[in-house]
Amino acid sequence: MANHKNNGSSIWKSRWLSIILMVVDAWGLSICWLGAWALRSSLWEPLGHINEVTPYLQVYPLIVIVGLANCMAFGLYIHRRRLSSLNRPSTIIRAAYHWLLYIVVVGFFFKELDLGRSVILLSGFFGLVWLLLSRSMLRRVKSKALRRGRGTVRSAIVGGGELALQVKESLQNHPEVGFDLVGLIRYRDHDLTEEELEVLASHDIAVLGHSGEINEIVDREHLEEVFLAIANLPPKQQLNMLNLADKRGLSVHVVSNIFGVITEQAKVDEISTFPVITLRDGHLPLHQTILKRGLDLICSGVGIVVWLLFFHWWISLRIKRDSPGPVFFRQSRVGRDGRPFEIVKYRTMSTDAPAYARAPHEEDDPRITASGRWLRKTSLDEIPQLLNVWKGEMSMVGPRPEMPFIVETYQPWQRRRLDVKPGVTGLWQVIGRKNLPLHLNMEYDFYYIKNQSFLLDVEILFRTIPAVLKGKGAF
Repeated sequence: MANHKNNGSSIWKSRWLSIILMVVDAWGLSICWLGAWALRSSLWEPLGHINEVTPYLQVYPLIVIVGLANCMAFGLYIHRRRLSSLNRPSTIIRAAYHWLLYIVVVGFFFKELDLGRSVILLSGFFGLVWLLLSRSMLRRVKSKALRRGRGTVRSAIVGGGELALQVKESLQNHPEVGFDLVGLIRYRDHDLTEEELEVLASHDIAVLGHSGEINEIVDREHLEEVFLAIANLPPKQQLNMLNLADKRGLSVHVVSNIFGVITEQAKVDEISTFPVITLRDGHLPLHQTILKRGLDLICSGVGIVVWLLFFHWWISLRIKRDSPGPVFFRQSRVGRDGRPFEIVKYRTMSTDAPAYARAPHEEDDPRITASGRWLRKTSLDEIPQLLNVWKGEMSMVGPRPEMPFIVETYQPWQRRRLDVKPGVTGLWQVIGRKNLPLHLNMEYDFYYIKNQSFLLDVEILFRTIPAVLKGKGAF
């Protein structure tokens, strides 16, 4: 396990980082606003007259204050990384869009200043670029600090069994979230069996004690947060544990093993004194459905033209030179609502390989040809699926299409993957790709289904590029 140093005072978790970031944003947004005027004034004079800088300076403090308040409203000064931060650029795009709207409103209320429309639009675009670049740089700096053990949160899992192992696996698969997992605290009413202790030891999880000793454990291990991961724990016992942790100032994450209901758009309400969580149904509204299909048509259309002009002949020659057989591999897959369709890929395995065997999970799989290994590593074997996207059988983003014999083994909850079109890329591909365990792939698929949006699709598409270039987890 990681060292026992308490990082609680680190700047990466303190309010000082938010203050510093707000100061930097004030400087950056100022440049965006005044820089837009300077660019319009100096480079675009032939387009027409632009008034002097004085009126822009008069509203400049209000523009910056509105910009900072907008960033705060969108949570851009909250620094804890979570799964939901995977669509952080989507949040930034929305924040920049709203800042532009606020500037338009300011221009409306101060008509006498005659603020130029081109300056307003340029400043909105510059604001988007600033927020994307600044948060990207911050993310890189924080990731380097976390890899060095700076700014991590010392944490423990309270519980045992399969759910605790899943939490442990998730935290260790995502060190960028910043949790330093110290070990496991068994709940006093749920003693671990010898078999469970052996499993924990085999997964390198230290048992720190039981929940009745939490005061001593917190002092000894300098814990800051705990994950309550006990399946079917009665509510009263959960509340007892939450109260116990609260007295010690610990943050508590209650882990549900019903990951299919996870959604950022959950709404909390109450009936009398009972809290009620209303979950989003996961279906896209009509306007977002249209936008998603438009994105599919644009990406697949442009991709098909570029592919046929520049890549197809070269890849085909490599496949033919490497092994006898067809260039393309066609196979029946299961699409949305269980409808079968024929997927098209470049052939990466020898022709005598079983057509419906499970996909390779090791680089040295003997079924893969020499050119196939390179195609799979670069994901170029997936390019022909753009034809499936163009025909509407697949989408650019979604769960991967499965083979019929695997879908036949699905349990009812697993069939939720068939509620959306399968995709060329998806959430789990850009996070860990094929080196993730199956149950984690399912979690990411369900997270995508419950939180799908046009902006999340755009974010996943952008993140697919570095994931493909790194070739991480592709076999």
